[in-house]
Amino acid sequence: MTRSSIAAAALSAAICMGAFHAAFGQGAAPGLASQTLAPGLVGQAPATSPSVELSIRFFDKRIYFPGGEIPIMITISNQGSETYRFKLADDRVYSLSFDARTTSNRYLDLSDSYKLAMSQSKPAFYRELAIKPGEEYSFRESLERYVNVDQPGLFQVKATFYPELASSSAAAPISSNLLSLSVRPSPGLPPASETIKAVTGETLKAQALSPDEVVRRTIVARQKGLWNEFFLYLDLESLLARDQDRKREYDAESDEGRRAMLDRYRADLQTNVVDNDIVVQPFYFEVLETRYTEDKGFVSVLEKFQSGQLRTVKEYSYELRRRDEVWYIVDYTVFNKGTE
Repeated sequence: MTRSSIAAAALSAAICMGAFHAAFGQGAAPGLASQTLAPGLVGQAPATSPSVELSIRFFDKRIYFPGGEIPIMITISNQGSETYRFKLADDRVYSLSFDARTTSNRYLDLSDSYKLAMSQSKPAFYRELAIKPGEEYSFRESLERYVNVDQPGLFQVKATFYPELASSSAAAPISSNLLSLSVRPSPGLPPASETIKAVTGETLKAQALSPDEVVRRTIVARQKGLWNEFFLYLDLESLLARDQDRKREYDAESDEGRRAMLDRYRADLQTNVVDNDIVVQPFYFEVLETRYTEDKGFVSVLEKFQSGQLRTVKEYSYELRRRDEVWYIVDYTVFNKGTE
């Protein structure tokens, strides 16, 4: 299909959130209906026009991990004999919703960004499009914008499209095919069997701490020789990839081969075979500065080390990334500050 085959008028309209509330009743925003219904169906029974089809597929098939990007290609096809006209919001959350369920038929929670978009009182601008018979219109969206895929597993994903925007009941929503999504456990994070406190046997779980507190706890754990706690906030996959030779080898491996490489890397760190700078034990440290945005942070730490009669001083700059509200250390830089 060419651009010229789509009549895309530059019409813009503002849809106030009050219209959303009126459409769904009791202040319910699209996708926030009772969990007895699919979250994306907004309490309406989806009805697919016999002449129009909505289909979804993976934009680029890959291995997916919790919290990662899951790009989806959405296609609207006109199988009828007449031109099909519809509205498409510039921010697609007002035209589209997703729901995902586990094999036990439990729905995944809606993402925080989707809930926020649906709760904000701001205008929704749209274009009016027309698809001639036999033509189709496709666009890409990211599933994680709509659904919180924060756990590994096998899921069934479905999309719902609202031809007159989600606030309108003028046209019945259109449901897509079911898409099977397999999400693997994140290879860069320690498995649950390893996140056990050595002394108490208590299960460890990464917490939504500030970047500087993540770094502080990691250093303290190393000072005390608590390896499970030390590895809790380290993204091993990102740290391994700091070495370009290891990264090339890792990228060329199969899924199982990558897991084996990460296991070896963890063991090598623990025995000081590789990347000694990240595992060396300081006898003193002080957080100097913390800077971070929504999903990227930097923490500068002054650390002092004792080697025989020699005391060395170094400044570490730790880089962190936030995933599922938790900050993980993905890189670091070391600056020698001399001796004292």
